[in-house]
Amino acid sequence: MVAAGRISQAVLLVGGAGTRLRPLTYLMPKALLPVLNRPLISYEVELLARSGVSEVLLSTGCQAGQLREALGAGDRWGIHLTYVEEQRPLDTAGAVKNAQELLASEFFVFNGDLILDCDLAELARAHRQSGALVTILLRRVEDISHFGLVQRNEDGFVTAFREKAETDATGQQTINAGVYVVAAEVLDYIPVGEPYSNETDLFPALLEAGLPIFGHLPDVQSYWTDVGRLETYLAANRDLLSGRLPWVDWPRCDEQLEGSGVWVVPPICCGLRVKVGKAARVGPYVTLGDDVEIGAGSVLTDCIVQAGAVVEDEVTLDSVIVAANETVPTGHNQTGGVFCTYEQRDAADDSRAD
Repeated sequence: MVAAGRISQAVLLVGGAGTRLRPLTYLMPKALLPVLNRPLISYEVELLARSGVSEVLLSTGCQAGQLREALGAGDRWGIHLTYVEEQRPLDTAGAVKNAQELLASEFFVFNGDLILDCDLAELARAHRQSGALVTILLRRVEDISHFGLVQRNEDGFVTAFREKAETDATGQQTINAGVYVVAAEVLDYIPVGEPYSNETDLFPALLEAGLPIFGHLPDVQSYWTDVGRLETYLAANRDLLSGRLPWVDWPRCDEQLEGSGVWVVPPICCGLRVKVGKAARVGPYVTLGDDVEIGAGSVLTDCIVQAGAVVEDEVTLDSVIVAANETVPTGHNQTGGVFCTYEQRDAADDSRAD
């Protein structure tokens, strides 16, 4: 569906279980993890809205009801959200196939765990000029081991995929950035109702059939991060607080923190009804969710404290994610990782199961 030369539809793949972000994703889907106190998936939705996309199909599976409740119909972004639920996991290509009846012409596909700034109009132009069935947004990185390596010929057409390769013999170091333009006819190459992967099934099959896939590497690399692991989740919080995504703003330090004997070290992001005790130090690079309480004398640096959590007195946290509604006890000292008691309960349950 093309309106005024723009691609007006997109599919966001948000049905994954988020296993690499456990224990945080035991109780909420990865797409709703708060980044500066807004859902992770909202950054993709806003980018698409800013780029003229009018309809976003959320391909959901795990905890779909929470997504509907949190995001609604998309009115806040001036965009229409449609929820397409998988009855069983269908993987990335299978999930797109599941939405086939709602798709027309060409459309964007996004992996649902990205925060990025991208010129989608430029990506669409590259797709149309190439005549390819699929165009993949590429990114050049130093460490390719966590990503899918994409190799191209001198005209920019993809010649090979190497999932989680350690090195790139070509020296290009270009990875699959998880954003695609897809022609509708590609859907005919995806089996119905079966798990099927873009990266390991569909794209290699298209190449084997001699069908064109184009790799678009922008001349200027804008901000991009894959929030698929705990360390990248925390890094994204730092990046956005540092202003690396220029169209994003956030609530600065709440007025109740000013002049109350609290040492605030910017940048920090505060939710609503935050309470911080005297002689506490908060920041830099700290996000406090709604209804968070920080006790007297506690020190937090490079942390995400999710909504409803309580950090008691004289606690020291450095590079820690505190899960929603948890209580960090007085005197606790932690560097790195997640503070989450239901992780401990889950581990105990697993032990009994063995």
